[in-house]
Amino acid sequence: MQPPILEIKNLSKAYDHGKNPALVNFSLGLNKGEVLGLLGPNGAGKTTLISILSGTLRDFSGSVVFKGMDLFADRQLRNQIGIVPQEMAFYEELGAMENLMFWGGLYSIPEKELKKRAQDLLALVELSSRAKEPIKKFSGGMKRRLNVAIGLIHQPELLLLDEPTVGIDVQAKVSILDIIRQVGLQGTTVVFTTHQLAEVEQTCSRIAIMDKGIILAQGTLNELIRIVGEKDIVIVSGEFSADRFSDAIKPLIHNDIEILSITDNEAHLAFANSEGIPGMMQHLFQQHVSLADLKIKSPNLEAVFLKLTGRSLRD
Repeated sequence: MQPPILEIKNLSKAYDHGKNPALVNFSLGLNKGEVLGLLGPNGAGKTTLISILSGTLRDFSGSVVFKGMDLFADRQLRNQIGIVPQEMAFYEELGAMENLMFWGGLYSIPEKELKKRAQDLLALVELSSRAKEPIKKFSGGMKRRLNVAIGLIHQPELLLLDEPTVGIDVQAKVSILDIIRQVGLQGTTVVFTTHQLAEVEQTCSRIAIMDKGIILAQGTLNELIRIVGEKDIVIVSGEFSADRFSDAIKPLIHNDIEILSITDNEAHLAFANSEGIPGMMQHLFQQHVSLADLKIKSPNLEAVFLKLTGRSLRD
């Protein structure tokens, strides 16, 4: 069995003189060609992790081994990593081809080979017809796609993407996720951060759920869903406080009913037997809990996140 291409051990980073931990003994291993989605809310530590791996953030503890070597000991090793930051990394006055040629030139790629790579990447991100047009005329989705192309120009073995689909339309988002899948199939190891459940469900061979600087669970989508089991997910909404709903539902909680999260105006519950749902509703009405809607869903990644963190990903 091949050793992991990337092995992170006990990575810790805190801000404000140690008062605000962003990563807490964070450990993770990745194999060649894996596409890992780091899923978590804002503030979970996702961007901090990407910043450390890309070499832009210092003053941390722990180790990162890439291809069997200390990632931070060899610049040539770091050059085998592609980075797609949240911020756009290109020159808006230049065209797409000019940007790719400039950024690729930093890696001492022979000009003929570099030009071929740039042309291939422009085709991959569907920008060939706009290759010479100044980037300032591009839409947000086009800029995001070019950002990904620049991260791939030197054919990295590890690609890091930090929220690569933020602020773009659905069509551009689908295109970028498709590119990520293709890159993984071609053997590049990919880590991308997001707080969008659908993105990791559709794209990743493995998912890691992150919150408060630690990994709460990781695995394939099916492996993570087993954390919830076969229970139906019931979402109850209305005009009630979290305390009011908690008090009212408390007598019904047993092995067949599990609380995933309760907030003001919305509660998520897991039912092993859906036949108990009408009885729950009747009980809540008798307790004068003001209810407006009820939805039933199959076990899903959102339910896993709720079970692990006690809150919705959007919170």
